[in-house]
Amino acid sequence: MLFVGDVMQHDGQLKAAYNTKSNTYDYNDCFKFVKPIIEQHDIAVANLEVTHGGKPYKGYPQFTAPPALSSALKFAGFDVILTANNHSCDKGSKGVIGTLDVLDELGLTHTGTFRNKAERDSTYPLILNKNGIRIALLNYTYGTNGLKVAKPLIINYIDSAMIAKDLAKVKTMNADQIIVFTHWGKEYLPLPDNYQKKWEAFIYRHGADMVIGGHPHVVQPIERKKVENKDKFTVWSLGNHISNQRGRTKDGGLMVVATLEKKDNFTKIKNTGYFLNWVFPRKEGVLKPYYILPAYDYNALYPQFLTPEEEAKMSLFLNDSRKLLSENNINVQECFLKNIPQAKAIVDKHLSEYFSVQVAKSNSPEIPENIPQTLHTYIHRIALKDGSYVFVSGMCDDIDSARGNLNFLTDCKLDNLQLIRVKPNFVILAEK
Repeated sequence: MLFVGDVMQHDGQLKAAYNTKSNTYDYNDCFKFVKPIIEQHDIAVANLEVTHGGKPYKGYPQFTAPPALSSALKFAGFDVILTANNHSCDKGSKGVIGTLDVLDELGLTHTGTFRNKAERDSTYPLILNKNGIRIALLNYTYGTNGLKVAKPLIINYIDSAMIAKDLAKVKTMNADQIIVFTHWGKEYLPLPDNYQKKWEAFIYRHGADMVIGGHPHVVQPIERKKVENKDKFTVWSLGNHISNQRGRTKDGGLMVVATLEKKDNFTKIKNTGYFLNWVFPRKEGVLKPYYILPAYDYNALYPQFLTPEEEAKMSLFLNDSRKLLSENNINVQECFLKNIPQAKAIVDKHLSEYFSVQVAKSNSPEIPENIPQTLHTYIHRIALKDGSYVFVSGMCDDIDSARGNLNFLTDCKLDNLQLIRVKPNFVILAEK
């Protein structure tokens, strides 16, 4: 499993994602450096800390984001979206319902807010079945900034009676692992406060195996420990996965991983760890992706990808986080991109070059209608500097491999195909 922090949508991100050529919003490239890591995990969970409350789109203090943001979460490989947080009610009932409608339309599983009691009763706690392991996910928030929505809508608040009742229900559902996601704590504090500690203890007393926290917008420690001789795993705060908060300690977050193992009908937490990621707004052309960068030496492959000033900011975030976590973590170590060969290979190609097959060009971010639905999983898009798109298939090490891909697509009755070489500054070079 993989858990990431708050997915935000500030005004700067909104402006940067707007494509003036197509009159659309595009966030896909923001995730391209973490997508290979996300896809290595069976279940990936993100906290969506905005609403899809419709136009006019707006950032802080009351968020409403284009559906394209959640579409990018699906593109990146997320499986579950959490919706209970202090911004759940930012756009009233319209925002709560609109968010659920967008996620349903995208086919993204979600939990934390509900249209009515019947929906909550039938879908909560959320149960996931993966590789023979049955996992219960629960999601609660400390509040919603003083905003409320009328019945029948339901927001899961941190409430002792509600949580105890929900965890009692889980015990009748044969869950192998119970994970509670909590939106809690004081913003920008590096260590958990007494409120967090009180509720963590309460949740564990009622049977949970993991408590995963968000909201402070900064990284807080991770603890793998015994509670009443039972193995528990607490992430006090995941920090920001993507946002426009640029202050020291606010411009990044954690991607926390946990491997579950089931043997002889007993499920345990086998391995845990975390990746550090820093958010990097980079002007590429019409679009300005807010890249989520896992810790890595980017300039080694793409000189000046980060300017000296930006590299210093990334190093500051990484050094601050490593110091905090090394002093306060319990039995949890950092993970590195270099230790995931498949993911590293894709990131390296983004930073150097790769060979591919150009399938189509368009001014729209949507895959052209002439490409069959069955081939969509083989296609990704590249946003060019002028805001137009090239749709390509494959990220090959050499042109011979790309030719094999071209032959496959030709057999699928596609025409006007072109072998290309893609450079990291989005230069597309035609190949014979």
